[in-house]
Amino acid sequence: MVFCKRFMFVLSLSLVVVFASACSSKSSAGGSGGGDADDFPSKDITIIVHTSPGGPTDTMVRKLAEVTEPILGQSIIVENKKGGSGAAQMAALQSGGSDGYTLASITPTHVGAWNSNLKEQYGPEDFSFVTRVQLDPYILAVNAESEFKTLEELRSYMKENPGELKVGGYGAVGSGHNVAWNIFADSAGVEGVWTNYESTSDAVTALLGNHIDVANSNPGKVKQYVESGELRVLGVFNDKRLESMPDVPTYEEAGVPIDVEWAQFRGIYTNADVPDEVLKKLSDAFLEGMHTEEFENYMKDAQKEYGDMDHKEFSEFIDKQMEVNKDWLEKLGIQ
Repeated sequence: MVFCKRFMFVLSLSLVVVFASACSSKSSAGGSGGGDADDFPSKDITIIVHTSPGGPTDTMVRKLAEVTEPILGQSIIVENKKGGSGAAQMAALQSGGSDGYTLASITPTHVGAWNSNLKEQYGPEDFSFVTRVQLDPYILAVNAESEFKTLEELRSYMKENPGELKVGGYGAVGSGHNVAWNIFADSAGVEGVWTNYESTSDAVTALLGNHIDVANSNPGKVKQYVESGELRVLGVFNDKRLESMPDVPTYEEAGVPIDVEWAQFRGIYTNADVPDEVLKKLSDAFLEGMHTEEFENYMKDAQKEYGDMDHKEFSEFIDKQMEVNKDWLEKLGIQ
């Protein structure tokens, strides 16, 4: 009888230990891999960039990591995984789990991919959107030798001569730049021949050489050529004038009212199921880092606009971008 009592006591104690260990393990891993949000972050954070080193997205992420490290109290490691319209990055991101320690860069490239070539593999429901960091508004530029001095002059000529002018930009039909051009063309009632390039810089180079008539670009890509008098910017795809180009009217000011929901943006996202508390900590830290003197100087030098959005606002923004992009892909006949 004494043996049985001792056996039952030992068995009960063992079960308690096993149960406590299981609960502790579950608490650490969490249903979403979130861990204890109160202790976040307790180790290095990784941000995976979907482009090559040195590009505008890579530069933004590295500068953001630099100014946010002191705020979070942990190192932020930046890695590059390009390829497949972001597919390589998304695969690497998802392998990192949902604890908030693996993040990634996001641009309109992702939106387009989720509506087209990657829609069977990934979608916005697979991810959480942390912070929208910056906007890089689309602009329309011409060579300084061009006869077009204003956006209205360009519009009038294109209405009278449909399909005559060549318009160049980064990406094929359906790309972010192409959608931006088509939104303008649709509102202005004009037609142009789209010429796609491997980068925005290539399109600007083609404009400098008069190989195309108009370029759909971004402010930073044409800055030096505008200052040197080689290029002229006719209008900006934005709801207000840019600080970096105060003399350039918006499309609406130039007589072409458009829906400015579509935007060239850059931000940070992560996997779905990251705890809200962790998303808030990350978002708050990035937003604080974005408004340090160092980051503000970078934004000014790069001629970028602030895109401040926390994770809730950014999620709503992505939903709207998906709708606009889907509508335009259908209009352009892209499946």
